[in-house]
Amino acid sequence: MRDARARHHLRSADSFTPFDVADCDQAIHCRFEQQAARCPDAVAVRLATHDVSYAHLNAAANRAARSLLTWPKTAERPVALILRQGYESVVWTLAILKAGLCYAPLDQRLPAAVLRAMIDDLDPGALVVDSRHLDPGRRLGANRVPVIDGEAELRGSDRLSASNLDRPVSPDGIAYVFCTSGSTGRPKGVADSHRNVLHNVCRYTNTLRFAPDDRLSLVQNPSFSGTVSSLFGALLNGAAVAPFDLQGDGLSALSDAMRHARVTVFHAVPSIFRELSDPSGRFPDIRLVRLEGDRVTARDIRHFQSNFHDDCTLVNGLGATECGLVRQFFVDKQTTADPAEPIPIGYPVPDVTVKIVDDEGRPLPADSPGEIAVESRFLATGYWRNPELTARRFEPVGEGVRRYRTGDLGRLREDGCLVHLGRVDHRIRIAGEFVDTEDIERLLQAVSGITQAVVHDFVDQTLERRLCAYVVRDASSAITGECLREALSARVARHAMPTTFMFLDSLPLSNDLKVDRSRLPKPGGRRPELPNDYVAPVTALEQRMAQVWSEVLDIQPVGVTDSLFDLGGDSLRAARIVSALHPTCGERIRMTSLFEHPTIRALARALEHDQPVTSPAPPHEHAT
Repeated sequence: MRDARARHHLRSADSFTPFDVADCDQAIHCRFEQQAARCPDAVAVRLATHDVSYAHLNAAANRAARSLLTWPKTAERPVALILRQGYESVVWTLAILKAGLCYAPLDQRLPAAVLRAMIDDLDPGALVVDSRHLDPGRRLGANRVPVIDGEAELRGSDRLSASNLDRPVSPDGIAYVFCTSGSTGRPKGVADSHRNVLHNVCRYTNTLRFAPDDRLSLVQNPSFSGTVSSLFGALLNGAAVAPFDLQGDGLSALSDAMRHARVTVFHAVPSIFRELSDPSGRFPDIRLVRLEGDRVTARDIRHFQSNFHDDCTLVNGLGATECGLVRQFFVDKQTTADPAEPIPIGYPVPDVTVKIVDDEGRPLPADSPGEIAVESRFLATGYWRNPELTARRFEPVGEGVRRYRTGDLGRLREDGCLVHLGRVDHRIRIAGEFVDTEDIERLLQAVSGITQAVVHDFVDQTLERRLCAYVVRDASSAITGECLREALSARVARHAMPTTFMFLDSLPLSNDLKVDRSRLPKPGGRRPELPNDYVAPVTALEQRMAQVWSEVLDIQPVGVTDSLFDLGGDSLRAARIVSALHPTCGERIRMTSLFEHPTIRALARALEHDQPVTSPAPPHEHAT
C-alpha cells in the first residue's frame, strides 16, 4: 500500500501561506490577534444559525478575559472548563490564554467521582460551565472552586473593554492541561506550552496546507486533545472552525451539519467518520479527511472512496497528547487496501523522529516489531504536578531533545513508513480513548460474588471495536450484568464501560494455565442474561422497533422490556436506531428519546402519545 502523495498534490486554496517556524516563538493568542487584525471581517466561527467574524470573536474573548481576571483565585492556576462544543468553548479557550492563564477542558460525561478526582488534581482557580451543567458544576466545586456560568458571564462582560490585553506570556508558559481519567478515574494531566502547541499547528498547517479559505470541523468534545489542532489550525491561519455538538445533536445530524457549514477539512476518530454519508453529493466541499486516535481499516478506505469526491484526500495520522503530530499517511481514490494488512500511519513530519525500540530502549532494525518511541524538541512539557512520571516517560536523549515512549507497538518498513501493530500493555483504544482492561478486571473482581473476570475487546458486526466482560460467579451469587454495570458506573470512565457482560461457568485456559483469550466466545447473536424475562412485541410499532434493535445490536430476540444499555447499546448504536426508525416515526424520534425511554415498550408509548423528551444521556452512555 503506497502513500497517495506520489500521485497528486493536496487540493488547497490559492491563499495557502506556509506557517513560519519562527512564529512559534510567541504566545498562541498573539498569533490569533495577528489574524484578527489582518482579516477582521473574515469568518472565524461558523455556527448553524450565523457566522462570527474574527473581529467579533477577538472582542468577545478580550472582554471575557477581563471578566475572568476579576475572580480572585484565578492567578497562576488552571481554569477548568465544562462546556459543550460550540461558540462559548471557543471564546473561553481564547479568553483564558489572553488572561495569561492555562485552560483544562473536562468531559461532563464522566462519572462525578472521576471529575472530582480531576478537580482535586488540577486545583483550578475557577470552573467555567455552561448553563446546563451549572448545578453539577457547583457540586463539583464544593465551595472550594469558584464556578462561573460561562454564558451569563459572556453576556455580562459587554461593558468591559474589547481591546487586546497585551499581558506578557512566555512562549514556554503552560497553555493547557488535558486530563485523562485512565480507565478507572485515576487522573493524569498532560501539560503543554504555547511554543509546542504552535509548532504542532505549524506541522499540520504545512503538511495539510491549511488556508484562510478552509473551514475545519470541531466535532468531538472539547476535552478531547485532538480538537486542539483543528481549533488553532483554523484560528491561527485566518480560517474558520465549524463546531458541532455531537452529544446534543447526535450522529444522525452530523452529515447535514457538515454540508451546511461547507466544511473543507473534516477531523474525527474513525468511529465517528463512519457515520458520514453522502453517496450522491460526495461532500463537494470537503477536500481533506483527517483520521486519528484509533485504527483505520480497509472498510474505512472503501467508505471514504464511496462518499467523497475524486479530489478529496484521506490522511491517516498518528499523534498523542504527549507529542502532537508524529506521522501521516495519505489515501486517495486509487489507493487499494488489503483487509488482512493494517493501514500504515505513515511518513515523517518535520522536527519529529520515530524509532522502534526494544524493552531496553535500543533501536531495532527495519521491519522489526517493537515499541514506538518519539524524539523531538517539541514534546509536551510533562505531566501536571507529577515530576516522577514526567521523568519516567520523557527521557533526555540529546541537546534539547527528549524521547517519549508511546506504549504502542509498530515497525518501520524499509522505505521509512510506520505501521502500527497494537499496544505493548493491556491498553486498547475504544472510540479514540485508551482503556486499560486490567483496571476494569480488578474492579469486577472486587465485586462480591465474582470469582474471576476478564475484559477483552471484540469487533462487532459493524466492525466497531467494543468491550466484553467475561465473568465467573460463585455458586450462590445471582449477580447480573445490570448490577455489574451499576457497580462500575461510579468508577469507570464512559468509554471504558463494557457494552456486554457474559457469564461463564469457567474461563478457558491455555496449556500454561493462563486465560486463553482466543477461546473466549464472541458476543452477539443471543440475548444476554438480563434481570427481566423476555417479553415479545405486540403492536406493529413495537415489532418494527424490535426488528431494528435486533439488526443494529446483533441480538436475537429483543424483548420490549429490555433496556438498550443492558443490551450493549451506546451513542453510535442509538444513532443508527434513530436513523432506521425515521421512516416509521418521523421527527418524533430523536437521540434523547432513546436515552429517556431506553426500552421498546416505554419508547413506543411515549411516541404514541407524542411525549416531549429533553433528558440528557444516561451516565453509562458510550463516549464518542
